[in-house]
Amino acid sequence: MAGGTRAMTARRDLILRISAAIWGFAIAISLLPFWLGPPPPGQLPGFASSIGLDARAPMRFVLSLILVPLLWTFALRPILNILGRDDTRAWARNAFTSSAIGILWFVIIDRNLAWVLIAPAIVLAVALAMRKIDAHFTRHDLILLPVLATTYLALLDLLPRSVEQLFLLSAMLVFLVRMAILLVRRENGLLPGPCFALAPLGLALQSSFNSYDMRHSPWAPLALVVISPLLLRLFIRDTPAIRGRFRAALRYVIYPLAAYAYLSATSQIAAEGMPRADLFEDQQHMMPAAEMLRGEKPYRDIIPAHGFVQDALVDYAAFRTGPVTLGRALKFRGVISGTIIIAHYALVAAATGSPEVGLASTFLAMLLGTAGGSIRLLPAIATLALIAYAVRRRDPRWLAAAGVGVVICILTSLDHGAYTLIVLAIAAIRFRDNRKRALTFSAIGGGAAAIVAFAAMAIYGIAVDFVRVTLTEIATLGPVYVLDVYDAPQAIKAINNIPEVLGALLDKSAFLYIFWPVMMLLVVAALTSKAPLTPRRRAHREAFLMIAIYGVLTAISYAERHHLLWLFVAAPLISISIYRLFHSRNPIARAAAPALVILALMIAQPTAHIAIAGALRHAHGPLDPDIRELALPRARGALTKSADAALIDIVQRYASSHLKPDETWFDFTNHGNLYFLLDRNCPIRQLEVAFYEPEPRQREVIHRIETNPKIRFALMPTAPNTNTVDGIPNAIRAPLVDAYLRAHFTLDREEGGVGFWGKR
Repeated sequence: MAGGTRAMTARRDLILRISAAIWGFAIAISLLPFWLGPPPPGQLPGFASSIGLDARAPMRFVLSLILVPLLWTFALRPILNILGRDDTRAWARNAFTSSAIGILWFVIIDRNLAWVLIAPAIVLAVALAMRKIDAHFTRHDLILLPVLATTYLALLDLLPRSVEQLFLLSAMLVFLVRMAILLVRRENGLLPGPCFALAPLGLALQSSFNSYDMRHSPWAPLALVVISPLLLRLFIRDTPAIRGRFRAALRYVIYPLAAYAYLSATSQIAAEGMPRADLFEDQQHMMPAAEMLRGEKPYRDIIPAHGFVQDALVDYAAFRTGPVTLGRALKFRGVISGTIIIAHYALVAAATGSPEVGLASTFLAMLLGTAGGSIRLLPAIATLALIAYAVRRRDPRWLAAAGVGVVICILTSLDHGAYTLIVLAIAAIRFRDNRKRALTFSAIGGGAAAIVAFAAMAIYGIAVDFVRVTLTEIATLGPVYVLDVYDAPQAIKAINNIPEVLGALLDKSAFLYIFWPVMMLLVVAALTSKAPLTPRRRAHREAFLMIAIYGVLTAISYAERHHLLWLFVAAPLISISIYRLFHSRNPIARAAAPALVILALMIAQPTAHIAIAGALRHAHGPLDPDIRELALPRARGALTKSADAALIDIVQRYASSHLKPDETWFDFTNHGNLYFLLDRNCPIRQLEVAFYEPEPRQREVIHRIETNPKIRFALMPTAPNTNTVDGIPNAIRAPLVDAYLRAHFTLDREEGGVGFWGKR
């Protein structure tokens, strides 16, 4: 026992001395500006003097890097001895260590000696003064992540300082409030973590849903951060009932709302005030919805390629509940797609049973840049959360809800529907003792939802068309869009040997290419493992496994279009792994947990996120001078690129002078969204040329052109390699249509890369 105590004391002393040395090293770095200066009179000429530098500066700087950490550590030894005592709480030592590491991060960006000296000194003084007090630090203090975020945004709005200074000041303020709570009502006050329950709501005030002046007002968020924790501590007693209510509020309201609000507050639309439009990409969902407004039916009259919900229903709902404009649809989609972060939170909370880990995972995802995404991902992540919850709780009844989710996934996006269906089947089969019940509940939920969905489609008149088009048209388009087998990012192309390639983990553009093989190997190991596990440990492993299987399956999308869709499970799997390692019975696994935290932060590159968030917060209007809002009625409320704006203007001028109100044109340039913007009917079912590559579909398109007298001209590319998908000329993709157009239409005008061919 005595030997173990001595070893623990030695480790404490070592960590404290290293922390002091790090602080000293930061001080030495901050001294660099004092060594820099012009060469003194009489200094011998050399390279240093040729660039106006005192030749003594490098030597002075290096000597300070050697001596200052040593002298500083010796100077702090009496204080370090106090922190190392047995009666000093661990949080005090951890606070000092964290401040030393934090100030090293700061000084690399900003060599400000005053900040480097004062910030850790304040933390050290608080740690010394309160070292015997139990600060009650637990995982519930992960609520400080959104508290830190709202504080940082508020200070960005309040003070004209650099982002690193404001972030450090934010961290100091949150730390001081957290410690001040301990001095208020020490006997029976609410635990410190829940005292911050109201503070994250400041992010809701800072989100893009508020007016510019309101969301940039710092006082209410700062009051929530500084005052509300003290008031909750002062006036609320700590009882089991109160704890339960706070836990419920945090789990179901505060945490998901905070994640959603921070994503909104730091979004591009919050900075620019409007969503960005893309003439090509937006046609996928705008056109089906616009045609539905005309009374046309999806699948029969217009094809929503990715899925009915994703490419038709969402925008249709936006248009039916507001103005029919580009901005309305894109904002509506943005509001819905933002809830992916809530589904992400639910997924991790369901897989671990800890809402705090779910919250931390959402912030990791935002650092990694994997928090948002297309609407078609939302039901997939939500369904995956239901599956993870079912297997972790060993309750197959939840698979009925997951079965409903799978049907919604299929209606939203065929690929994600297929992935979730496979995961659901695997989860049900691996229920072992409850396998029959699991399969039954899955079938009941999925079957009931499918019947309801099919009945609704039948009433709407598209049930048969949905099945026919999905199976015989959309499902056959795979070869049309397939790219190369593998396209490595530059970081992997430069170094692709093992183990050197593992360094790509630290490159945001490449880490997913390393992450997927690791995830795949873990799935194989888990599926083939026969190691005995307790039911609880096995349930937790199964929840992790279901998420990983989904990630592995999404590589199918990479085979089709090089989409790295497993990026959406990267943060959840990393967060769950860290959580399980910290709670492992194996001491080696527990020791690896901090290393994985550090690796995750290195991959996430939080400094870049802090800088980008600061830049977006200070922006007001378009960040790119090449984008602007158009005066065209249906283009209002969105920012359009100049190239797209020029093409829209060209086609609008020609159409207005050559078409009657009920007439239209045939587009052979993959710019179907022009139909929506100019309020004209799309004369065919397909949105782009690649959709009708097979000969029967080309003949269908030709037939529609021949039999539609409202088509007055054809919009065609002026050169073979313009207005293409994947660089394949439209004349190659649809030669029959190209030949028909050239035989039955005559070139009238060329402008802006497109030709207007009038009908003969």
